[in-house]
Amino acid sequence: MPIHLKLLFASLFWGTTPSVGRILAEYHAPFVAVFGRFLVASLVLVGFCAVARDLPRVPRKLWPRLVVLGATGVFLHNGLMFKGLESTEATTASILLGLIAIQVLLLDLVLYRRRPDGLAVLGVLLGFLGTAFVITGGDLRRVFEIGLGAGEALILLSGLCWAVYSVVGREVLESLSPLFVTAAASCIGLVFLAPFLFARPEVTLAVFSDPRALLFVFLLGFVGSALGFLWYYQAVESYGAVNAALYINLVPIFGVVSAAILVREEPGPAVLLGGLMVFAGITLVNRPAFLRPRVAARED
Repeated sequence: MPIHLKLLFASLFWGTTPSVGRILAEYHAPFVAVFGRFLVASLVLVGFCAVARDLPRVPRKLWPRLVVLGATGVFLHNGLMFKGLESTEATTASILLGLIAIQVLLLDLVLYRRRPDGLAVLGVLLGFLGTAFVITGGDLRRVFEIGLGAGEALILLSGLCWAVYSVVGREVLESLSPLFVTAAASCIGLVFLAPFLFARPEVTLAVFSDPRALLFVFLLGFVGSALGFLWYYQAVESYGAVNAALYINLVPIFGVVSAAILVREEPGPAVLLGGLMVFAGITLVNRPAFLRPRVAARED
């Protein structure tokens, strides 16, 4: 499957996460839900690695980076997002998570001195504006009305953790495959999440004894984490962190649709126009090689 199509599907999967998170938030056990999600993902990904015989010896210098990936992309990003969703609307969370591509661009610049060209910057900004246009129903003034409470702050930090996961992961992917890196990060993230199972045993039991909760945890783990995270890292390896992260701006568009289905949040007519803005931004950032100042990376 082409990388760009994989990113579209990953964005579709992730678009349901805020809405599902709102449903699971009733248990007030965000890290327990995330543990279940990545337990499923780890089992699936390790199985993929075994079938593909992709179990290399990891150089000692890469282990600290893998720990960072597990801590940020698995533990903190998901735990903070689910915790924030306990006091933040799914639509507000989608707007704030739309800033991830901008955060990736800034981190890439600060940490690795990778300077994007003007059209790439324009594409990133256009992608965020399209996201905000969809979520606010065409009234961008509402973006400035979002308060910065505890829930909103947690969502912003969650997005920043994903930006770190994207940028640091690119360096690790120079030595290890996307499949192995995703599996390793998922397993390491489980180590950080495990203690939360024993903080409130009665809540843990409630989550894992509820068939509806288990269904959502399994879907998030297999589709949203195992496949979504793997495909995302394949895109980071092929096109770079900024190019891959921009697809996250499609997540709120798919999220509006899933919110209408799962939690009965009515979508507005701005979805189409905002979606076109996001696709225009993606096109600018991922434009053909002959229109770029540098040669494009390879595609799987």
